[in-house]
Amino acid sequence: MNSRKLPENLTVIIADAPALYGIRQRVQQIAARLAAESGRLFYFDEPGNIVTVFISPEKPLSNLWSWMKGPVRDRDTGIAHFVPPAGLPFGYHSRPINQWNHFWYRAALGGRYRRGDGPVALIVCNVLGLGWLGKLGEDISIYDCADEISEFRQARLRREAVQAQERELIQRVDAVVTTSQSLFDSKSPLAKRTQLIRNAAEIDHFRKALRPAEKPIDIASLKKPIVGFYGYLADWLDWPLIESVVREGSEFDWVFIGPTTRDLSGLRKLDNFHALGKKPYGVLPDYLGHFACAHIPFDRTPLTVHVNPVKIYEYLASGVPVVATPLPELESFKDTVDLTDKPGEYLDAIRRAVSEDTPEKRLARSNRVNSETWDSRVNQYCSLVNELL
Repeated sequence: MNSRKLPENLTVIIADAPALYGIRQRVQQIAARLAAESGRLFYFDEPGNIVTVFISPEKPLSNLWSWMKGPVRDRDTGIAHFVPPAGLPFGYHSRPINQWNHFWYRAALGGRYRRGDGPVALIVCNVLGLGWLGKLGEDISIYDCADEISEFRQARLRREAVQAQERELIQRVDAVVTTSQSLFDSKSPLAKRTQLIRNAAEIDHFRKALRPAEKPIDIASLKKPIVGFYGYLADWLDWPLIESVVREGSEFDWVFIGPTTRDLSGLRKLDNFHALGKKPYGVLPDYLGHFACAHIPFDRTPLTVHVNPVKIYEYLASGVPVVATPLPELESFKDTVDLTDKPGEYLDAIRRAVSEDTPEKRLARSNRVNSETWDSRVNQYCSLVNELL
């Protein structure tokens, strides 16, 4: 996979990361490949706290006792997966609370983490990871920055405190990796080293959609062309835009796949709106193969303007036409993707994409992202780790 192999005795720790078995995102993709490269990788979930375990599907109630099992090796990837116990709330807002929580997490981990006889590389995935620095015997540390974290809803309650913790984290790690140019520009003035490593896709996996299997049972009865979206149905989507195009686009069935933090009762009253809930990563191409068009209806906010959406690479790999709101990181795809955030234009773009689509265009879209693979991104990561070591 990589022309620059990692040291055979390297231990990689990825900490305060999205749940390993949640929606498969950037960090899980990178972890699986680094595990194959290093042979020894620990993955610590962001544990949540004693409040979120009662309300968050990604940080379930079982987090209260999962830590007792210690790191559990994943049979497919070899990753040693550890879910720390739930901590106190407001770790994002208070450095002392974050420090206390990480003291508790380390106590729960106990002697079940032992560094090997080689170097240790620590990768932290959000501001909370500040609590791990210097506590795991790491030789190098990296902050993988995929979002402007101070713009998430919880962080905004005390934005300045979150920003202060992030500044400290950036100054203390050996390198910051960002997923977008705007994050690179904003983080690099404080960092010792900054590297841009964008998101990507498992291209071959999503190319299965070019030869679609039988329709999944929960969309088998839909007769209209399907306009689809998958991902978190969260506040960062443009819900007024969504409601407008679903109401006006009655000639389509609008399918939304993923967990939701929203009350969708109003939209569910519309016959052509279908929220299917979360689906396993492995079956997403089965749905994409039956989409007449896919879309990315992100609201343009201080959070989303920094996002490099994984789904743009996955959608295009599947060959499906794509319409999206105009995020900065999508500008490089203007030759392939229609970008607009005006409801009438958005719906017209979808209608045009559906009516003008052909098998040849689907193949061309898929070929457009030939080089945008997770393997190529991990090659960059391996090079960075080797240089830091």
